[in-house]
Amino acid sequence: MKPTEQDSYNPFSDVQSIRTAIDLFESISQSEQLQDALKTIANDVGYDYLAFIDYCSLPKKTNQLKVYGQYTDDIIMHLESEKVTLHAQSGIRICSLAKLADTDKLGAHLFVLPLRGIKGIVGALVFSMPKNQPVQLSAEVVDWYWTILSPYLLNAALRCRRVKLGITKRERDCMFWVCQGKTSWEISQILGISERTVNFHLTNCIEKTQSANRQQAIARCIINNLI
Repeated sequence: MKPTEQDSYNPFSDVQSIRTAIDLFESISQSEQLQDALKTIANDVGYDYLAFIDYCSLPKKTNQLKVYGQYTDDIIMHLESEKVTLHAQSGIRICSLAKLADTDKLGAHLFVLPLRGIKGIVGALVFSMPKNQPVQLSAEVVDWYWTILSPYLLNAALRCRRVKLGITKRERDCMFWVCQGKTSWEISQILGISERTVNFHLTNCIEKTQSANRQQAIARCIINNLI
């Protein structure tokens, strides 16, 4: 049920509704399921907008954004700003998206909540508050509930990264050391295999990730949480 003017905004009305959300996140293994889950929660508890940003780290300290949920193109455009990214990565608590993006076009009812605590992933939740509610008080309540749910949401997002590329353990080992800046010869010494075998495994990785070169293969393996 969506909140009325008389109610204080409570996104999850009882313990059972939190348990239901946890079960929903734990059942997710594909991107489409996470997208649908966030849209379902948005509709059930009264968010106009509810989106999760997965900041997939790439080499050279860059990020690729994966966004799930219910949002608009205008919101996405502002999520790519450096200030929003730094806020998500810093672990600072809830903040107005308009303030972070330095714009008055979004209004005061959109917020960004950094989500951390699970190894291998940094993310943020973007959500809207009902305009007839006390913004700051309601935002603090939402912050509290999503802090409880964040480990389950982050783990769901990690599972969504893992596409079935068919990469073997030895291929992952070789890609890991390439990611550390090692040459094929150095990797052969570390793993106790021939340089030719290392190059064979790396070529397989490039083909399986549909990459043009080693660096692109590294990026795709990182995005899919394979190394």
